[in-house]
Amino acid sequence: MAARKSTKRCPACGKEFKARNRVHQYCSRETCRAARRAGYMKKYMAGWKRKHPNYWKTDRQREYMKDWRESHPEYFRVWRERQRRRARAKE
Repeated sequence: MAARKSTKRCPACGKEFKARNRVHQYCSRETCRAARRAGYMKKYMAGWKRKHPNYWKTDRQREYMKDWRESHPEYFRVWRERQRRRARAKE
């Protein structure tokens, strides 16, 4: 017996698509797949932060980040420039 494909509406783009599996919610377009992954990661990180509320507040972690930033100054210059380009591209 052949499986029926149900028609669903993608929450990211709003277009209808044929779902091959009943649990599929997003269509296969790259932007929609990226939206699905971003939503999952946002939900995952919210739970992680709830379970580890003091992770970034420890002196050990602060010292580690401070030392890393001091030893990699070029990273932030490059990062800031890329951020500016991305912000301009969105405008």
